[in-house]
Amino acid sequence: MKKEYDLNKLKKRPGKAKSSDEAAKTPISIRLDAAVLADLRTEAERLGIPYQTFIGSILHRYSHGELVDPKATDLLKLAKKAS
Repeated sequence: MKKEYDLNKLKKRPGKAKSSDEAAKTPISIRLDAAVLADLRTEAERLGIPYQTFIGSILHRYSHGELVDPKATDLLKLAKKAS
């Protein structure tokens, strides 16, 4: 691997960049507790992935029902027993 590269020789690809609307990322702003963010960053670092990717993964899994709040499931069990 070279220590330096001459980027002036690069050529721009013709045409428009190809991307899928489904794969597009939407920037958002969100406020999190500092301690929660620190924990998420620590876990992402342990896993070796960027923390924003890790947070996106958690949100994706939750929205697709792969992550379940244990307190919510306990409430559902209680509600079924009561009825």
